[in-house]
Amino acid sequence: MIRNASKAILIHDNKLLTIKYQDDKGIFYSLPGGGQEYGETLIENVRRECREEVGLDVLVGDLLFVREVIDETKNIHQLEFIFLCSSNSIEEACMGELPDSGQLAIEWLPLSNLLDYRLYPLEARNYLKDLSKCKTTFPVYLGAK
Repeated sequence: MIRNASKAILIHDNKLLTIKYQDDKGIFYSLPGGGQEYGETLIENVRRECREEVGLDVLVGDLLFVREVIDETKNIHQLEFIFLCSSNSIEEACMGELPDSGQLAIEWLPLSNLLDYRLYPLEARNYLKDLSKCKTTFPVYLGAK
């Protein structure tokens, strides 16, 4: 079964809003977002997930990336739709009321240093870093990993 998810790219002061986690390899980061529920559009999905995880109401903009995740060891096949988003109250980002299991905190990562972090999707880090330089030409489909 293929699962859909949507994620948000939220940038403020040349920093990217991320969710901080820890696993057996150490600290890692992910974009806010998660699995789509039945009857929910991708736009509704990313709005709900941002309210739950980072306490923000977001305006959903352009679809920047599509990422396919196939992990046969975990029996996962997921399509992630990653949108550029904004919020009128971005400075108020905080741990939301329904954070993900394992979510430690939220953290703003500097766009210029994204390659220094284990930020998923790894394939998007270079492109996200270039958003601070107003470069907008990059592939939408990041491939299957």
